[in-house]
Amino acid sequence: MRCLFPLVTKMFVPSSQMIGTGIRGTDENVGSIADLLFDTDTWVVRHVVVDTGKWLPGRQVLIPPTTLETRDWPAGSAGVRLSRQQVKESPPLEDDRPVSRQLETELYQYYSVPYYWGPTGAPLAAGDYTPVPFGLNPALPKEPQEAPQSVAHSESNHLRSVSEVTGYYIRAADDDIGHVEEFLIDDSDWALRYFVIDTRNWLPGRKVLVARDWVDAFSWSDSTVSVGLTKEQIKQSPEFDLTQSIDRAYEERLHGHYGRGGYWMM
Repeated sequence: MRCLFPLVTKMFVPSSQMIGTGIRGTDENVGSIADLLFDTDTWVVRHVVVDTGKWLPGRQVLIPPTTLETRDWPAGSAGVRLSRQQVKESPPLEDDRPVSRQLETELYQYYSVPYYWGPTGAPLAAGDYTPVPFGLNPALPKEPQEAPQSVAHSESNHLRSVSEVTGYYIRAADDDIGHVEEFLIDDSDWALRYFVIDTRNWLPGRKVLVARDWVDAFSWSDSTVSVGLTKEQIKQSPEFDLTQSIDRAYEERLHGHYGRGGYWMM
C-alpha cells in the first residue's frame, strides 16, 4: 500500500525511560519523575508524579506534563520553569487520598495551565485543547457544577498509574500472550500510543506492539488487558525493536497487518 503520509519518525519515548528522569527547576533540581498518571478515556498522560527526594523528604508532587519545557529523555533530564519554593507550595498530594477533581483544579490553577477537561467534565483528547506557555495566566474554564469524582484506585476512576498497569497480563482472543512491559508515549502530545508486550512465555526473546485503540477491555481487579487479536496474528506481526526509531512506514505495516486504521487518519 502506498504511503499517503510523510515518513516522519515520531518521538515515541518508553515509559521506563521517562520514569527516573531528573527535573531541573529555575534554581536547583526539584526531584525526579516517579510515575505518570493517565486517563483511560483518552489515553493521555495528565500528571507527572515527581519525587522531591532529600530536599523535601517524603513528599511527592504532581506537575502537568505541559509545564516540562525542555526534555532530553536519553540524557535523563527535563526542565521546568518552577523554583523549589513554588514546588514546595504546590497543592499537596496525600498518599492515602485519591486524586480528586478538586485537587486537579487547584493544581492547574496554581500552575496557570488550561484544564484538560471540557464543560461536561469529560477529559479532552490529545489535540482538542491547546497548551499555552507557562506563566501566561490563561483564562480557565469554570469548574463544572457536577464534576465527576476522580478516584485513583477505584473501578469508576479515569486516572491510572503507568507503574500500576505495567505488568498487567494481556489476554488475546484465544489465549494469554504475555504482560505489559511498558508503554510508548508520544512526546508531542503525551498520548500513550502503544503497549510493549513481553511474550517470553511463548515467543522467547520477542516483544510486540499493541496499539491502545485495540484494547477491548480492562479488568482492574484481575490486572488484565483484553485485546481482540489472536495469538497467530500477534506471532506474525512486524518485528519490533525498542532500540530502533518508529516511523510512519512501520506504523502503517503494523496497522495494516491487523487490518486496523491508524490514529493519524482519524
